[in-house]
Amino acid sequence: MQAIIESLTTANIIMIIGIVGAVVSIPIKDFLTLEYYDVCDVFISLFIVGMFMTKMSEDAQNNMFLLTGIFLGVSVAIIFIKVFVFVPFQEKAETNALLSRKNYIGEPGKVTVALTKERLGEVVLYTVFGNVAATAKIYHQQGEEELLRIETGQAIRVRDVKDAIVFVSPEEIKEFLPPLESRWGK
Repeated sequence: MQAIIESLTTANIIMIIGIVGAVVSIPIKDFLTLEYYDVCDVFISLFIVGMFMTKMSEDAQNNMFLLTGIFLGVSVAIIFIKVFVFVPFQEKAETNALLSRKNYIGEPGKVTVALTKERLGEVVLYTVFGNVAATAKIYHQQGEEELLRIETGQAIRVRDVKDAIVFVSPEEIKEFLPPLESRWGK
């Protein structure tokens, strides 16, 4: 083990820091981010600098300006890839993981597991991205009559979202009736 540690070069150490840092920072990357560049990208850039260093001469490895330039170049390349490749694909995607639960406010749905005043239930929301199951609780506003139960199959509308729980109230949804004659059937 000691022989392996002694044989590590600066390039190998930077690559190890890059890999370990990228893997360890995955859970916290949403908190440490600057728009299109997060902490995980820093470690990926370090890994790529280490890869370049393995192909460089000894003199070039000691040139801090060159290494800093490579690091900044890789960082800028990561930002360009995110902005010009990933963002356009996310905007055109039919399903998008960027949908926040706050976007559910106002969406219609149906109760799949009955809700009571004391107990959580489940609803299916009909969003533009498809049907989404969500944990739900009865919405109550001061001054309104307190609702004790919403039955399974009842139409609802989302009024608020807190701590990944949607707060819903019952709503009458007008059924769409197709015309008696359709040009599609002829």
